Amino acid sequence: MRSKKIVQAAILLDVYARNAFMKFLQSPYFNSNQAAIEYFDIIDQCIRTDAYDFSDEALWTRIFGSAPYQHQKFLKLNSDLVKLLEQFLTQEALNDAPTLASNLRLRAAHKMSMEPLLNGILSEFERLIKQDNNQSGQYYYNRYELELLRFNTKSENEKKKSKFEIEGQLNIEQISSHLDTFYFIEKLRMYCTLLSWKKMYKVEMEIPYMDFILEESQTALKKEIPAVQLYYLMQNTYINQDDTAHYFELRRLMKDSLHLFPEEEAKEIYATAISYCINQVNKGNLNFQRETFDLYNSMLNETSFAISFISVTSFRNIVFFAIRVNESSWAEDFIHRYASYLEEKDRDNAVYFSLARLEFNRKNYEKVIEYLNKVTYEDVWYSLGSKALLLHCYYELNEYDALESLLQSFNMYVRREKSLTKDRKLHQQNLIRFTGSLIKLTSKDKNKLVNLEKEIQETRGVVSKPWLLEKVQEKLQG
Repeated sequence: MRSKKIVQAAILLDVYARNAFMKFLQSPYFNSNQAAIEYFDIIDQCIRTDAYDFSDEALWTRIFGSAPYQHQKFLKLNSDLVKLLEQFLTQEALNDAPTLASNLRLRAAHKMSMEPLLNGILSEFERLIKQDNNQSGQYYYNRYELELLRFNTKSENEKKKSKFEIEGQLNIEQISSHLDTFYFIEKLRMYCTLLSWKKMYKVEMEIPYMDFILEESQTALKKEIPAVQLYYLMQNTYINQDDTAHYFELRRLMKDSLHLFPEEEAKEIYATAISYCINQVNKGNLNFQRETFDLYNSMLNETSFAISFISVTSFRNIVFFAIRVNESSWAEDFIHRYASYLEEKDRDNAVYFSLARLEFNRKNYEKVIEYLNKVTYEDVWYSLGSKALLLHCYYELNEYDALESLLQSFNMYVRREKSLTKDRKLHQQNLIRFTGSLIKLTSKDKNKLVNLEKEIQETRGVVSKPWLLEKVQEKLQG
């Protein structure tokens, strides 16, 4: 029973949504099939009791009594209930989108020539658009729809008036302007999405007319539109990564205008800015560590979507950058405050690994090892991160026998792990190799230490490079 589409979908509804769906089914306007009501009542009971041990025949008997089982009729009942659930979801979405609902009412009234209703609905539609703080592409599309419907609802007699009155009253320019703005915003937004994918994968794809879009985006008229300028700056952070001026202008515009964007778009904008900062840090621009932390911090404190933004990756990154900018107390508070928002299957590993990082920063190396022992290594990321952190701890504790053993097992793990790319393997092996060289030298080996320091500095792709250089310096100064 649990494998049925309607049951799988119903399980995803919370108790309030299931109760609302039952009321929907009981409305004669939406449903006249009593069997659908009885079937969903059974499904609801199964979900509440977590008991799904019913055959098709048993379900049929509970719904239709002693009537002989008809397989095709039962399949149709399942299909009909799925369609009713889809209708219910549509109705719920309309309830949460008053602007869209008003638009559809206006279209329906116009189609049915209900002129007494048109002005009232037009006024309502315009009022809802004005009340909407959202000024992303959807805002301009709604403005386009409003002006188009206003034009279409003019009577034929109104459209046949004198040229002077037509020029003064018809709204062709507004229709065209709002449509153009929507087009520009969405093209720029889609271009940013494509550039983001190109950063991660080899994507041979281009969007037509982007040269024209980018050029026109810098005209005086388009510069007045926050969404156009924000997405224009976002694409610049992808195209011109070395010019940080684009990022700081984007950051300024985010502070001024991000409240004008719906939640999903605001998350995209934050993700782009954070990704840019992390890339800068990876290139060695450590000033962007504070910038990355400040972005995360403002997102947590100033947005309504912070909880939905926190994935296991962002959770670890937030702690990492807080530690890097000496915000250890803040990091500890964050770990305990936001751990519950992670999925249960990810929570323990993310928390214990983050606490291990925190204690390493506090030089509590024994505590680090204690937390790392609680991390399960099903994920390659945790395996690599934990081994590197353990390597640091053994070094700091002067546990050189344990460290040498770890270096051997770590190297073997990296060589055998098939999911790692050639570059990632090399970056890990550089850490292993340089650490192995470092523990063989003492403060008396000045020339060798200087040569090792130079080699580390000149080698691209070294995990824990700042830590290695710090340890070399300690020996040089010892």
